[in-house]
Amino acid sequence: MSSEPMVRAVMFEALFLHGVRATEALEEAMRAEGVDLRALKPEYPWVTYNRCVDLTWKHLFPDLSAEQGRRELGRAFVRGFTRTLLGGAVVAGQPVLGPARYLKRFPDHLRLDSSRLRVTPIQVGERAFRMEFRNEIPVTPDFMVGVLEEGLRLTRTEANFTVERHSPMSFDLHIAW
Repeated sequence: MSSEPMVRAVMFEALFLHGVRATEALEEAMRAEGVDLRALKPEYPWVTYNRCVDLTWKHLFPDLSAEQGRRELGRAFVRGFTRTLLGGAVVAGQPVLGPARYLKRFPDHLRLDSSRLRVTPIQVGERAFRMEFRNEIPVTPDFMVGVLEEGLRLTRTEANFTVERHSPMSFDLHIAW
């Protein structure tokens, strides 16, 4: 069994099949990374997912910075995830959950995958949280901002985010609404 961090195909399905519309050129670039969107394997290395995210923002949002592109793809991931069988079940109750309960439960959503993402939600005010990401894998905070931003929109909440980076694998997201 490999100790390399892996990500399940549902993550690829959510973003690349349901969240964005892949161009022929993007599909070709992803095949060069070992990902055939028409025949997904059960799982891929996490590093492959990150490379495909970066390929996607470069192909679909070439006028955006890396940070803006990754954030947009985080939002697209959530929109796509809601269109998967698993995602539909997960987000069905989001509108009534409210932002605080959503953020407190966010680590449970990450357990749906075997990616080793670790986050601790800490409520720091009535309408403010700090999400502490301490990972064994490189995760871009901008992608996670997009994920949380879109997740909060499902609770009918618009939030402001500030990123505090500690290392390539460690960062905090400060969220207020």
